Amino acid sequence: MVCKGICIRYKSGRPFGINSRYENGQKRCSICEIFINWDGKYCPCCGYVLRTKPKGTQTRHRLMELQQIKRM
Repeated sequence: MVCKGICIRYKSGRPFGINSRYENGQKRCSICEIFINWDGKYCPCCGYVLRTKPKGTQTRHRLMELQQIKRM
């Protein structure tokens, strides 16, 4: 799996007023090391599975709390 540079077209900027990129619907490719706006499950550039949840424990818990608040 190698980054081919196609992902640059789908690169997303930091969302304004939202704490989490994942909350905004952005996904991260671990190979290309970039956040992208992509509807698929795999990176359009390298074909690797995109991360849809944060790795860090604190950030993950904060995202879960925000999702529970939205459900109410």
